[in-house]
Amino acid sequence: MATENVRSILLLLKQFGFTDKTLKIIYQNEEAILEVIFNKNHPFHNKYFDIYTTKEKEISQDFNSLVKFSDDFTEKMKEYKRKNIKIYCSLYEGYPKHLFVEENEPLFLYCYGNLELLNNNSQKVSIIGTRKATNKAETKTMEYVKGYLDRGWITVSGLAKGIDTIVHQETLRYSGKTIAVLPTSFEKIYPAENKELFNGIINNKGLAISITGPFENTYKSNFIERNSIVAKMSNEILVMEASIKSGTLNTVRKGFEFNKKIYYDSSLLDDEVINYIKKYQAIDLNVGGES
Repeated sequence: MATENVRSILLLLKQFGFTDKTLKIIYQNEEAILEVIFNKNHPFHNKYFDIYTTKEKEISQDFNSLVKFSDDFTEKMKEYKRKNIKIYCSLYEGYPKHLFVEENEPLFLYCYGNLELLNNNSQKVSIIGTRKATNKAETKTMEYVKGYLDRGWITVSGLAKGIDTIVHQETLRYSGKTIAVLPTSFEKIYPAENKELFNGIINNKGLAISITGPFENTYKSNFIERNSIVAKMSNEILVMEASIKSGTLNTVRKGFEFNKKIYYDSSLLDDEVINYIKKYQAIDLNVGGES
């Protein structure tokens, strides 16, 4: 298990631009991590050069930039401490590994808000769908949210426009608990218009989680990983409106892989999407209902 000093070094290097893969390999084989990476006279300095990304090869030659960066990093960590933002490290006990596929956990996980919601014993439903919801889908989403809250469930969604936003807003309106899984860091809320909603979740005993640190960029892969976390942490997945090319269906596929119960409302989906998600054993909640 990593010591607190090693954990801090790994976090610094991660925010400076090193990848999880590189840091895990060096951590598993070396004690003097900084020296191995930055000291050109260290006997193992070139040992890991072949596994470095192009960016890592560049920044490993610039220790002075790391020293300068460490000032900003230190201030940001002080801010996180003031805000009670929890940073979990996969090398430590207490890391919520149930959110990830085994052996594929990110090195760091950032959690802001009510950490009790990470409890794997609480019932959670991810209600997901399009960013361009129709009035009918919005109304139905509100109804489903209330139904789950009345049963004491926690809602999970991705803080995106459309269905995600409705899920979080309605949960807060009924004083329920909601979890927002972000593809971005807490510093770069996407969409920006949901910054107030993000704060509302934190201030009302909800939780925001992200695998993206304060100095990291957001890539397409972050959105895919976000969908995977949403599926992994939920007991049930409910699909509202979605197109056949929607990222929502990525969550459905992951949910099936994780043996989650998947539901949908056929009054909100076209036949192409319905036929697709049926392949993943999705169950229609609207059987015998409106068409």
